[in-house]
Amino acid sequence: MSILKHSLEEVTPADEKILQEYFHGYDYQGAGYTFLANYIWRDSYCLSWERISDYLVLAGTDCMTGTPKSIIAMPLTRDGSYDPEKVRKVILETRRRFEEQGAAFRIVQIPGHMVPVLEEAFPEGFVLERDRDYDEYVYEREKLTYLSGRALHKKKNHLNYFYKNYRYETRPLQREDLKEVLDLSDEILAARSYTEDEEQSLTIEKAAIWEMMEHLGDPDVYSVGIYIKGKLEAFAIGERLNKDTAVEHFEKANDHIRGLYQAVCSEFCKILPEDIVYVNREEDMGLENLRQAKEALRPHHMVEKYNACFFGESSV
Repeated sequence: MSILKHSLEEVTPADEKILQEYFHGYDYQGAGYTFLANYIWRDSYCLSWERISDYLVLAGTDCMTGTPKSIIAMPLTRDGSYDPEKVRKVILETRRRFEEQGAAFRIVQIPGHMVPVLEEAFPEGFVLERDRDYDEYVYEREKLTYLSGRALHKKKNHLNYFYKNYRYETRPLQREDLKEVLDLSDEILAARSYTEDEEQSLTIEKAAIWEMMEHLGDPDVYSVGIYIKGKLEAFAIGERLNKDTAVEHFEKANDHIRGLYQAVCSEFCKILPEDIVYVNREEDMGLENLRQAKEALRPHHMVEKYNACFFGESSV
């Protein structure tokens, strides 16, 4: 059961048009603030949506219990503006619906530059908590492509090793490549050791990759595969986030091939449109190895993320 009228599991063309208008109505900057970023995970988070006043609200539901959990994002605007009083009314109305269902209310994944919108709507204050595990890493496309600069020297060595020692082919992925993409994902999963939670998360991710590949024909969706001896050994898939930034949603590579991760990242950057200056490579989820790897690439800046709740209510 959801507290909002419409489910993302059943989106009509008319629904998608409405959703796209709101997702394109403002520079939210966060990697999760696109239609596709929500659509491909719709079955995993049982997402629902509704227009309330001048804004569009998205809510997540616990798929196992059917219990509403949170607004997953700040209300979306279609015209690029946020009126404090209207935002306040929308949030309070959504909170009322959560209370009717006996569910805790919180707003999550708030990009740092949008915190003032919330503060202006609620001058009496909100409990705000930065969620470092979900801060997003944004890099200069040029540096990611060529790994230039002294700080990236070790990464560049790995990239050069790959280019020197492997004969390979790169090309955009096609929908018919789905089996190869999923097979490679399975091989990588089988080759590593994961906790039960990590393994479950990666299994869910496969469904999202499947959904993303259904949209490979969209002009703002970008992909690249690296083939060695005719076999897919690495791939990356992403989309345009705003006028100068792309987000890389998925990146997989055979761990046993030195420099392949650096190569697939570089090749992904090469195929992006010329007006893309930055690449958002999303968060590290608090995983230490992933954090070290993302920090080692020297991000240009971070998109800070915050969670919020009313005083006296839990933000967890």
